[in-house]
Amino acid sequence: MGRRKRDRKRRFDENDGGVPITPMIDVVFLLLIYFVATVEPIPIFAHLNVYTPSSDAPPKEKPVDPPSLIRIEVHAEGFTFDGVPVNSRQLDGFLGTLARASKTQSVLIMCSLSAPHGQLVEVLNYCAKHELTNLSIMDAK
Repeated sequence: MGRRKRDRKRRFDENDGGVPITPMIDVVFLLLIYFVATVEPIPIFAHLNVYTPSSDAPPKEKPVDPPSLIRIEVHAEGFTFDGVPVNSRQLDGFLGTLARASKTQSVLIMCSLSAPHGQLVEVLNYCAKHELTNLSIMDAK
């Protein structure tokens, strides 16, 4: 009886078709250590665009800030620019000066109900001519 058990055990070992996994794990760990040790990290800071001022450059003058809000009123009698009565040619000049300072300047156009629509269109045309795009329009009561 004892002999049969040994024969069975021997046959099982002889017929075992398994591949020894321990040497393969050793090789995998050796390759992992090799690649970790030989990799060069990418220099992240070399790809950042940082612009620093040179020490030779003179300091720039601070630009004059335009007013925060320009108010144009359209009445039946004419226009007012920040409360000052102006004609259409003066309004065009003021808007041109304003646009040279800042094209993103906020302009509030207040149109009275008695004003002809053509005058509002004239103010909008002046703003478009000088590329002022931050406009608000409301009625003045």
